[in-house]
Amino acid sequence: MNETTALAFPIEWRDINTDERIVGGIAVPWNETSRLTPDPAGERFLPGSLTRSVKARGDRLKLYRGNHGHDMIPVGRPVEINARHPDGLWTTWRIAKTPVGDQTLEEVREGLLDSFSIGFRAIKALRGTDGAREIHEAELGEVTLLPTGAYDGARVLEVRAPALGPADLTAWLEAHPVPQVNRAPLPDLRQYRRG
Repeated sequence: MNETTALAFPIEWRDINTDERIVGGIAVPWNETSRLTPDPAGERFLPGSLTRSVKARGDRLKLYRGNHGHDMIPVGRPVEINARHPDGLWTTWRIAKTPVGDQTLEEVREGLLDSFSIGFRAIKALRGTDGAREIHEAELGEVTLLPTGAYDGARVLEVRAPALGPADLTAWLEAHPVPQVNRAPLPDLRQYRRG
């Protein structure tokens, strides 16, 4: 006769900052030359090129998802935009509590949307010694989350999002029941004694 025993394990639930829906990272790196721009010689942003624009209207910027154009959907508002960060334009965004915001946050968590891109209007641009277009000053229009950006250094580097809630955990446990262990009686091994 087999005996079945249900295994149990302790579950500890911690509710920490469940309202946070934050995505952050470098929206455009300084001094990195991109060849994925309209200029065949490449393009790069210099430190300080977006400082004036961010100071003038940084609090009104929006975070979008989608390609630059008419299909962009706003998904976040700025928490911090730092145009003086040594690595590039550092941005932190609060993602909206909407169906598109939820989908965006999940795709960022899964690594599907891991790059930033910006829309801008160049105010002052000169040619570098290598022929690349160097942006000395620009007006920042928007920041967008994409699967692949023009600059390799324009990456999502921070995600703070709600963990699973108690209802989500209960649903997961119901879908993944605790394993059952069968305890069959041990066979009589005396017949196999050496002798």
